[in-house]
Amino acid sequence: MRYVLDRAAYCDAGVLAENRLPARSYFIPYPDRAGAEAVPAARRRYESPLVRCLSGEWDFRFYPRPAELPDVLDTDAVAWDRVAVPGCWQFQGYDRPFYVDERYQFPFDPPRIPEEGPVGPVFSLIGGEGGRPHVAHPVGQYNFAGVYRRAYDLDEREASVGHVVSFLGVASCLDLYLNGRRVGYAEGSHNTAEFDVTPYQRAGTNELVAVVRRWCTGSYLECQDMFRNNGIFRDVLLREATPCGIWDVGVRTRREERASRVRYRMAVDLRLIAEGTVRVTLRGHGLERVAEAHADGCRATIDLDGLDVLEWTAETPHLYDLILETPTECVCERVGFREARVDGRRFLVNGRPVKLHGVNHHDTSPTAGYAMTPEATERDVLLCKNHNIDTIRTSHYPPDPYLLELCDELGVYVIDEADLETHGALVGKFPTRQNRLTNDARWEGRYLDRAERLVERDKLHACVIMWSLGNEAGGGCNADAMYELVRSRSSLPVHYEGAIHSLRRAYDVGSEMYSTVERVRSVGEGRSTTRRLNDRPYLLCEYAHAMGVGPGGIEDYWRQIYAFDSLMGGCVWEMVDHAVLHPDGRYTYGGDHGEWEHDGNFCVDGIFYPDRTPSTGARVVRHCYRPLRVRHLGGDFFMVHNATSFTPGEAYSLRFEWNDGGLAELSCDVAPLRQQSYLVRPTSSVARELGEGLRRDRSRRVTVTVRRRDTGEEVSREQIRLSEMAPLDDVLLARAAAFPEGCEVTGEGLAVAGVMAPAATPVLLCRAETDNDRHLSGGRPMERFYDCRREVLSVVEGEGTAVVTSWLVFPHHRFVCEDTYEAVAAGVLVTSRLRCERGRGDLPRFGVCYRLDASWDEVEYLGRNGESYRDMCEQAQVERVSCRVADMTEPNIRPQESGNRMDCQYVIISNGEKNVQITAVDRPFELAVKPYSDEELRGMRHREDEVRSGTYVTVQAFQMGIGSGSCGPATRPEYRFDCRQDYELRYLVSWE
Repeated sequence: MRYVLDRAAYCDAGVLAENRLPARSYFIPYPDRAGAEAVPAARRRYESPLVRCLSGEWDFRFYPRPAELPDVLDTDAVAWDRVAVPGCWQFQGYDRPFYVDERYQFPFDPPRIPEEGPVGPVFSLIGGEGGRPHVAHPVGQYNFAGVYRRAYDLDEREASVGHVVSFLGVASCLDLYLNGRRVGYAEGSHNTAEFDVTPYQRAGTNELVAVVRRWCTGSYLECQDMFRNNGIFRDVLLREATPCGIWDVGVRTRREERASRVRYRMAVDLRLIAEGTVRVTLRGHGLERVAEAHADGCRATIDLDGLDVLEWTAETPHLYDLILETPTECVCERVGFREARVDGRRFLVNGRPVKLHGVNHHDTSPTAGYAMTPEATERDVLLCKNHNIDTIRTSHYPPDPYLLELCDELGVYVIDEADLETHGALVGKFPTRQNRLTNDARWEGRYLDRAERLVERDKLHACVIMWSLGNEAGGGCNADAMYELVRSRSSLPVHYEGAIHSLRRAYDVGSEMYSTVERVRSVGEGRSTTRRLNDRPYLLCEYAHAMGVGPGGIEDYWRQIYAFDSLMGGCVWEMVDHAVLHPDGRYTYGGDHGEWEHDGNFCVDGIFYPDRTPSTGARVVRHCYRPLRVRHLGGDFFMVHNATSFTPGEAYSLRFEWNDGGLAELSCDVAPLRQQSYLVRPTSSVARELGEGLRRDRSRRVTVTVRRRDTGEEVSREQIRLSEMAPLDDVLLARAAAFPEGCEVTGEGLAVAGVMAPAATPVLLCRAETDNDRHLSGGRPMERFYDCRREVLSVVEGEGTAVVTSWLVFPHHRFVCEDTYEAVAAGVLVTSRLRCERGRGDLPRFGVCYRLDASWDEVEYLGRNGESYRDMCEQAQVERVSCRVADMTEPNIRPQESGNRMDCQYVIISNGEKNVQITAVDRPFELAVKPYSDEELRGMRHREDEVRSGTYVTVQAFQMGIGSGSCGPATRPEYRFDCRQDYELRYLVSWE
């Protein structure tokens, strides 16, 4: 079949769409009520007799040079490949994955985009050597095109009725053809594009052809921080238009509260394909209301008043069946009753203030790019629920509608965001101006289209509590126009962080990203220098950048958020690492695919790894977002803070377990967003092994486990320290006349024959930098301590003692380290003292490292039971842990410092025959056990680089916190250490 291809719409600034149908809500019709009610939401679009899902294998032809795409396409003469739809062609062998954060992949010259010629040259204010401006000359880069073909059959009856084809997601644009004729054009990658194909269809086999371009004019509005993928990445649906079919449905609810009684009014707005009668049934939780109306002019509104309903919240996701019936169709939707509004400085849901414990969520698969299966989508929402996350910001585009259906059912608030970001405008031209497009009225139509398609598609969902106009596009007239359009269609508040960079400053809620704790506090106190943040609710739409190890310091934000009504909460950046999984199990990130420009592993910034395994960051967030918080007041009194907005304390059970064996159960009646003190004493006890001698547990703690009463599910576990660690018994430290046999002290340090020796760098004052140590500002604080020269000044030996004094010399610092070794009854007592002679600033770490052979693989320690650092430790509890060396580091996609354990009383390393133990003397130490040295770790770039070279045990007086400096505030002062202070580390080494 031959097609005359359009070669202009994708690059014509005057063309937004051609023959695309108006925006409407997403729903799936069925022929009758029985069928509509029988199918679960996950299968609804796949099992309706009125909807044919065209997803599956499609014919595909890739044109790496768009000039090779013929003016007249003869599909019978094309050598077709086969690809999966939904899918992204970069993940199916065409082109290659390409990751870039805030830059465009083509010259910034709006509205012009590359057409048939090669791309370049490309100017950017960043990305050159040292982050300076540069001009790149990409090779072999074009505005690639992909042609998709799918055949489907219609019998005589089917061909006699109307059909609409729905593309739920295509990047970047779509030219659609059917049976030799052009149907139309659409852009807006994450917005639904629908076309009436009735005039083009026929009985028998129908040939559907879609031409997809790498970029179109609309690509200027889609500069999001993600892999830049292309293709038909969401389902394609062929919908039968029945004679009395439902074209659109909207629901408006109004909350009315009088004398503490809440009632709702519901207006159901319907648009039919033709005039007819429609029957509406609202059913659920003991309520059933039925009404009918005739759709004059194809439109009808049905009002249901005085509804005594259970309200929907993320904590109580009560839904009702809304059943819409015409003579030929039935639509069954799940709807909720909720009101979200701004009241002065408070953000209210159903009249109560809420705190949003949120995360930013991208559609991302390590094997399919943007394409998410229903199972993968469900897994992501369940992960949120299991980690106490109650809010998703759909960064930075509308998600597949199924995600919203799941959030309705399972209970997750959604900040629904338009498919809009122009970040590259900030760096693509000088002088810098992020709002070049947002404040250019010539682009208004494209901005309004994205706002309209967001609101119209998702207007049925109770989970949506705010609309968001987009991300990082600056402020200006087009954003203002979007705001007016959205508020004319919906009563929900509007969010847009980009307004902060304009004179407008804020819409219905104030919003910023990566603010410091101090700035957040100033907003809460109403004394921000940005006055429009002081008179409305405030949201951290992005905070706690979770790149690599981290995020650190998240708890500091929530102390402020809980302290002030105006602080709504925040959304961690972000949920899942973006990376590409290869058949051999390797993960790759920016720059690994030959990208001519890239931002490295900046895409690997989630609290879950690409396969959705939780990282330590997920455990940090789960702990911080816990619904009940417990604090020790002294004696037997504890304060319980209910951090929820709608769930009474009685819904949870609290189990207190003291490490000496005491047990107690507590049922608390603390109201939502309130706190109350309780007397809690052990009411029973169990045998608990505290250990003896060097393995004795020397501190007192209580662990509080919180469970839901209705399900028994554990929602949090926190530990409260009741006493500091007691010092070692004096009898263990009694002086001995000589060092034990096999022990030797040299200028390098303590060595035990056949067991361990000082590492090549025995004293560590820094760590292999984490991603959050690579500050967005360009700071690299760890590198100042990488180049270390150790000079032994003296070794003084005495009877059962040795003192080694050395210089640790760095380019800008010099320290004196004095290591004293004393023979004692239980082994060798080591005291290391550090004093700065030159330099200033932070000291990242003070630790002593020993190397053992790789056969020493068994680890036992008493300390925090997971990765923990100064500003991210409460998610891990102190207990005895037995594991292997490999369990003591984290599998970060880019290897880096990881696996630190705080508050350790001892560690035992064993090869199965011998043991060596390092024991804290008068204060706990921090512990690192790695299968390679820190020097080796610095050179690693991917997981497969982590090759074992031994067992490296580092005992530390401290290690600085993590912060979120990769895109946010660096480590806060209280988690840093001044290098001009004197420090001491004491521990006991014993072996058997």
